[in-house]
Amino acid sequence: MGLLDLIPIALYALVALTLGALVARRGAGEDDYLLGGRRVPAVAVLASLVATELSAATYIGVPQNAYGALAWTYLQLGIGSILARLVLGAWVIPLYHRHGVRTVYEFIGMRFGASARVATAFTFLVGRLLASSVRLFIAGTAFAVVTEIPLAWAIIGCGTIAALYSVGGGIRAVIWTDAFQGCVLLVGAGAILIACAGEAPGGARALVDFARDASAWRPFDLEVPEGIGGWLASSGFIVSAIAGGFFLTLATHATDHDMVQRLLTTRTGRGGGITLAISGFANVPVVVLFLALGTALAALHGLEGTLVAGEVPDDLVATFVRERMDAPWRGVVIAGLFAAAMSSLDSAICAIGATWSVDLTGRGARTLPGDDGRESARRVVADRWRNALVAAILVLGALCYSFYQEEHAEEGISLVEVALSAMAIVYGALLGVFAVGFLGRRGNART
Repeated sequence: MGLLDLIPIALYALVALTLGALVARRGAGEDDYLLGGRRVPAVAVLASLVATELSAATYIGVPQNAYGALAWTYLQLGIGSILARLVLGAWVIPLYHRHGVRTVYEFIGMRFGASARVATAFTFLVGRLLASSVRLFIAGTAFAVVTEIPLAWAIIGCGTIAALYSVGGGIRAVIWTDAFQGCVLLVGAGAILIACAGEAPGGARALVDFARDASAWRPFDLEVPEGIGGWLASSGFIVSAIAGGFFLTLATHATDHDMVQRLLTTRTGRGGGITLAISGFANVPVVVLFLALGTALAALHGLEGTLVAGEVPDDLVATFVRERMDAPWRGVVIAGLFAAAMSSLDSAICAIGATWSVDLTGRGARTLPGDDGRESARRVVADRWRNALVAAILVLGALCYSFYQEEHAEEGISLVEVALSAMAIVYGALLGVFAVGFLGRRGNART
């Protein structure tokens, strides 16, 4: 990696840190730190939400999905996701705003009491710590492959940069930097796609012809599985995919504070709900870009005679970037990988820190009218130290994953898959509790 590669990476890091520092100066109270003063523009929230959903796992995994399946059936999940966002945007997000919650688990406390609130908050913390640590590990792995620096330093570097602005500026800094980082990661993905066309014998036209002949951009899987077991096990069949996308989005965008926190920063619940609904449609062209990237890589390998049906090379995207892209575009892509990692990691730091602060420390009281601001400022200092500790725990968790994978790779056990499934497991329990809270009659005088 030469000087020309380092320039776009340095510019990206400088802009992200500067933007985070500027935004951090705008608010000093705890309401600003946790909720952005509930006056963050909806367009910034929208951009941040889309960027956060495009983690490093998405940056690497979606192209691999399109490459291995030679199809765009991944888009079927988006149909269910859009339907769920319409429901949540019309009903759940405005409900959170009416109750004035700072975390979604405060809503459970209002419905069922303090013990239920602590239980749901703790369940979220365990799942999110595991899942976000492994996301950082995936981002560090991709970055290490591209740059050929040690994996441990790649993980520490990603974690440190995300911590600098998320600890200093809270959720407002996260939202605005994510909006910038979303642009960077899309430019990086576009640069890889253009490089594929440049590498292909016959150019972009040859890639398109290969993909068309292979029906590689087929969006729907209409092959009906056999029996109930086949329906439950199949993630590709359109009905199963839509249902899965619907319920998964209900869980992620109603019970996971990592996603919901930015929707609580808008001026009104209606604005937050509309933002969530629009994000479902805004995600479609973004996902198409990454699917097109995977298809382009498959077509390139097919034209070169190296495509093996059903097999996906290890580090598909990262290897192409390292071996077949030139400076400074390689640096642009590395900046995009960094941005993908930062946009999910910074959000997790704030969500875990806020839940720990509000729901698990017994600090339920809010700043009283007439307070001179000293108590609120003291709480912000405590929140910053807590977020810094969260960032350190996530880095440590990612390093533990890396050490385990290195020592047990030959056993065929993927700790990454185990960790990523952790959040999916807790989603079922969280969604059940929240569904009772939304639909049931149990509650106390506050509801």
